[in-house]
Amino acid sequence: MKQKIITLLCAVISTVAVFGQSSWVRVNQLGYIPDSKKVAVFISLDDKAGLNFDVKDSKTQKVVFSGEGVAANAERWGMKQAYRLNFSALSKEGVYYIECNGVKSPDFEVNTNVYDGTADYVLNYMRQQRCGFNPYLNTVCHQHDGFIVDHPTLEGKKIDVRGGWHDASDYLQYLTTSANATFQMLFAWQQTPDKSVFKDEYGADGKKGANGIPDILDEIKWGLEWMVRMNPEAELMFNQIADDRDHAGYRLPSRDYVDYGWGAGQGRPVFPVTGKPQGLRKDNTNRSTGVSSSAAKYASAFALGAEIFKDIDPDFCKVMVQKGLEAYEYGKKYPGNNQTACTVSPYFYEEDNWVDDMELAAAVNYNLSQSKGWLKDADYWGQLEEVTPWMELGRARHYQFYPFVNLGHFYLANGKDEVMSKKYQGFMKMGLDCLFNRAKQNDDPFLNGVPFIWCSNNLVTAAITHAQLYYQASGDETYLEMEAALRDWLFGCNPWGTSMISGLPADGDSPMHVHSSYYTLRGENTPGGLVDGPIYKSIFSNLRGVGIGENDPYAPFNNGAAVYHDDSGDYSSNEPTMDGTASLTFYLSTMEKLGKLQKKK
Repeated sequence: MKQKIITLLCAVISTVAVFGQSSWVRVNQLGYIPDSKKVAVFISLDDKAGLNFDVKDSKTQKVVFSGEGVAANAERWGMKQAYRLNFSALSKEGVYYIECNGVKSPDFEVNTNVYDGTADYVLNYMRQQRCGFNPYLNTVCHQHDGFIVDHPTLEGKKIDVRGGWHDASDYLQYLTTSANATFQMLFAWQQTPDKSVFKDEYGADGKKGANGIPDILDEIKWGLEWMVRMNPEAELMFNQIADDRDHAGYRLPSRDYVDYGWGAGQGRPVFPVTGKPQGLRKDNTNRSTGVSSSAAKYASAFALGAEIFKDIDPDFCKVMVQKGLEAYEYGKKYPGNNQTACTVSPYFYEEDNWVDDMELAAAVNYNLSQSKGWLKDADYWGQLEEVTPWMELGRARHYQFYPFVNLGHFYLANGKDEVMSKKYQGFMKMGLDCLFNRAKQNDDPFLNGVPFIWCSNNLVTAAITHAQLYYQASGDETYLEMEAALRDWLFGCNPWGTSMISGLPADGDSPMHVHSSYYTLRGENTPGGLVDGPIYKSIFSNLRGVGIGENDPYAPFNNGAAVYHDDSGDYSSNEPTMDGTASLTFYLSTMEKLGKLQKKK
């Protein structure tokens, strides 16, 4: 009750603050590393605003930097004036605010430590999403999973596939997103030489208490162990647990009593990877054409997992080595996309591309072995999709081009083969050019060229990951300002002035009324969870069962390119996702690493 009262008061204060002014200065609430790009954004409903701005020391009120803003397309976000306020030259550590046209920004820090602990923080949401045993609730759930469906010989057979993570605020479980989440965390660990970035404060079961293993490795292993159970034999792998019958109202996972045909709460359907159109009802089937997209996700996670756990758990490593090779061959044998399945509604993850998954699996093996055979395979697949399609097209259906970032390209762009490296750096640059040119064409004040489809924040995360990896591989600084703008977007430099990660920063504006049973039933947040993010109004208006309350504190900012609501009724923009959250671990750990490097200078 106390938490709900605090939440209500914060909402009232926020509403008063918004409707009591007509101009705002948006900043990265988390702060800025001293030597990074730093650009705030002024937006106004007043058409007579001036360009000049000052950065002031929060303690002394003295001006430490003055500049002139650059005008941008305010109409894109329903405003009359918009300026980009570049203060990158300010590198002295301190706490500051920006003043422009008499309006002050929130206080922000310039410090090498502003990203410290953030990669670990988002793991809070991963632990909250655990299935089988849920450490957040300290209880078990879904102990009867599950029963095989849609299989010619194993229909109705019981199989133990407990574990893994719930996909979002529902309790479905998808190999598609879970394998990607697992790989993203593996990648974060592999690409962070200073392992002190990752702390050990929780045990393997997700409960508080150190166990001698960094928490991110505990979370990775939780995912890998589930994947092993979902892949019991060489050409028998499963893609999904439960279906959209799960969407049966708010309830805690330990009280999930949906009846799928075996009794209320007595087991959920387990869908195999078939490579064929799938769905338990003829009127709602997906468009699967092969097994590669799923098989290759198994293959890449098992390959990198085996490398990272070879000294920690040698026996587990051997299992993953074998399964990874088998999964890759299975993907080659039956090429094509394998989508998730729906039953009562037309919503499913419409993944159409799959060569990127095959490329990643081969590229990981090349990175680990330096085998020319793996390099040849990776290049074969990589050339078939030079640019991740959503970047090039500026559009996509729900999860149509997934994963949203092609990490296989980075392995080849950063490899030892100079000719191959230059080619894949070129491919990566092409993708960034698409985003950059779209942002420039729109003259977007926030330099955001990402399409505002469902889960746009996942695309933003993919874009900053792609940009940072391109910079690491090439040294080309062309896109650093765009990368910074998209990074800052996630932490409050957006029209709504809110961070998109629950509880980060702790004293800032972040999602408080998320679409989650934890909030609706218990008044509790989803700490570390990355919410879906802004969405085109045309999509929002046509979704089933979505709605918001009467008081929308962000209403003045929802007259532009996209809408966002910090409202529990909006599952399209304010529902945290497990895979999007896990995908932040690389970027946040990289920012902490960069801060530490600057501190040593």
